[in-house]
Amino acid sequence: MKKLILHLFCICVSYIGFGQISQYNHFPTMMPSHILDEKLTNISFALSFRVLESDYNGPLVRLRRDSDNAQSDFGWADNDIVDIAAIDAWRGAANVFVVIWYDQSGQGRNAIQNTDVFQPQFITDPIRPYFFGDGNNDRLDINTSIQILTNAGVNGSVLTVIYSTSKSQFAFGTRQPGNNPNRWSTHINWSNNQVYFDSGICCDNSVRYAANTNNEWQQFSFIRENTIQTIRKNGIILRTGNYNNGRCTATNNFGILYTNGNNSQFATNRFTELIMYNMEITLADTLEIEESQTSFWNL
Repeated sequence: MKKLILHLFCICVSYIGFGQISQYNHFPTMMPSHILDEKLTNISFALSFRVLESDYNGPLVRLRRDSDNAQSDFGWADNDIVDIAAIDAWRGAANVFVVIWYDQSGQGRNAIQNTDVFQPQFITDPIRPYFFGDGNNDRLDINTSIQILTNAGVNGSVLTVIYSTSKSQFAFGTRQPGNNPNRWSTHINWSNNQVYFDSGICCDNSVRYAANTNNEWQQFSFIRENTIQTIRKNGIILRTGNYNNGRCTATNNFGILYTNGNNSQFATNRFTELIMYNMEITLADTLEIEESQTSFWNL
């Protein structure tokens, strides 16, 4: 009898002890559960069709269906990707278009398009959901000056998951109106199947472009330090060197599928993720975000 009581006592103590210990984090050195959990310093915006930051509790996207022009916000499913099943159930046979791509950075810099005919179409691909431009007038706008999104028109880092298409187009950024060389922008790709990055007065040809595969999903990083500009693709440097021309002094906002300030060269790219910082980020953070984008989106 005494042995039985002692045995029951030990079980109770073990159970109570386990219950108390389980309230604490046994693995304090584990990596963050989402890629931007500890990478929000100097961030300008964070747009994606997956959740990027664990404290974010808003929707990922607002869509409009063309059958009745109704709009609805959508969050993410258990796989951290925007809830494709919910979108498909809501849209039925209708096509859907992006009204708001929500910023997860805490800065409130959503990418917005309120004009129906300018909204890019959203595709409910279960592996890699995306929107794409028609190449005529589709675009989204982040209503913040490039001077704020970068460090006064110089430093900045953009890491994106994008489908390259060959067209005389601007994938994202800004430039002054007309044929002005003052810009902070990219082409992915230009009609010659080159990817371009201009982080100031165009054009410093020694570092601005590199050959690139066309009609393919890719991870790209565009990084501008004080003097050095770098184009990276899938974790590999395509082009790097000194950017010797002047800084971007334009004050236009940031455009997606075109450059804000230029309404003639719209893109046909597909977008799944777009993250920007107003400084160059560390190589360690760059590599970690690149690896996350590449592996999560099956590139």
